[in-house]
Amino acid sequence: MSKTGIIVLVVAVVVVAGGIWWWMASQNGPGNSPAAYATPTPMMQEVTPTPAPADTSLSATGSSNADLNADLSQIDGQMSGMNSDNASITQGMNDQPVQQEPPQ
Repeated sequence: MSKTGIIVLVVAVVVVAGGIWWWMASQNGPGNSPAAYATPTPMMQEVTPTPAPADTSLSATGSSNADLNADLSQIDGQMSGMNSDNASITQGMNDQPVQQEPPQ
């Protein structure tokens, strides 16, 4: 036999042996053993989610004009803060790269 034929034969034997080893390992894994099914696992207890706490910064119970105006002014303040944040983000997204000078 030539040297190339021997190398091909050895590689084929290694591939077949690896395939057999993989198949045997997949058939006899810990998930398929009878001992894995011998002890029943306890069922998970169902958990009921608790509702999130209500936002108490707004006067939810008041319906007078003063309460509504106070709520609207708080909302306006939050909206102006959001607009400021949005402007900062937009400016940051539109920044252009600056050419750096090498150290001297």
